Amino acid sequence: VPLAMPGGQLAPYLVKKGVQGWRVLVPTTQLTLFNMDHPVVGGMAPHQVALRRAVWLSMDLDREISLIYRGQAIKAQAIVAPGTTGYRAAFKSENSEYSLARARALLDMYGYLDRDGDGWREQPDGQPLLMDWSTQADPLSRQLDELTKKALDAIGIRVIFKPAAWPENRKAVRAGKFMVWRVGSTATGTDGKDSLQRLHSAAIGQANLARFKLPAFDRIFERLAALPDGPEREAAFEEAKRIAVAYAPYKVHLHQFADIVAHPWVEGYRRLLFWNDFWHLVDIATARRAGKG
Repeated sequence: VPLAMPGGQLAPYLVKKGVQGWRVLVPTTQLTLFNMDHPVVGGMAPHQVALRRAVWLSMDLDREISLIYRGQAIKAQAIVAPGTTGYRAAFKSENSEYSLARARALLDMYGYLDRDGDGWREQPDGQPLLMDWSTQADPLSRQLDELTKKALDAIGIRVIFKPAAWPENRKAVRAGKFMVWRVGSTATGTDGKDSLQRLHSAAIGQANLARFKLPAFDRIFERLAALPDGPEREAAFEEAKRIAVAYAPYKVHLHQFADIVAHPWVEGYRRLLFWNDFWHLVDIATARRAGKG
């Protein structure tokens, strides 16, 4: 893609050949989730929220997008997917902020200190601070794990990666037998409320893999189910997104682009957001393909 569509624009040599190009922001989201039932990374106490937010702040999303995704994504600000109700491109939050200084300051403030001088922080009660990070053994996961380790090393948090097959990780996460995991998600419809199921207590063990529970959020989610599209519903979405940012059960990394090129004789193609069936829309201009038009 960096050669064919650098910066999202079709390369000049392809334009000269009449090749067509599209870049579409698709409803795909990459996120890290914390087990909210885990005694170390979970919980709603101020020091527990501070730990999760410090991990957020240590992650350089610009570097991740540049090095690993080759520029094929934008930084996420909230858990709601592009192309769905509740997504607003102008929405900004601390979810995407990168600051090692702020991360270290948060940890210091809430008692995550290196008490024995070994370079690694301990928990506020003096117990070891170690993150068990569920992962997979594929090349993409290894690259992401390397970036994550550098980020956590920089703020004095030890991390151990535990690779397993993806279905095994999903089974363990749904059962609540994990600490931290990273997963991708793709919206299948236009209602952004589906993305917010990841925080609804009734969906724990299913969509709500982080096992987040907050009555105030549940009330907003249930209001969204009853409200028609409009300003009141959009305001409820904004409130729900800010709650998710405040308690930090998920670090939402990025939303991805789909980049497509097609021969000049392909007609009628368009990239659909929520399903992959496009062949009924396309045709071949046979004369153009034969070089006659």
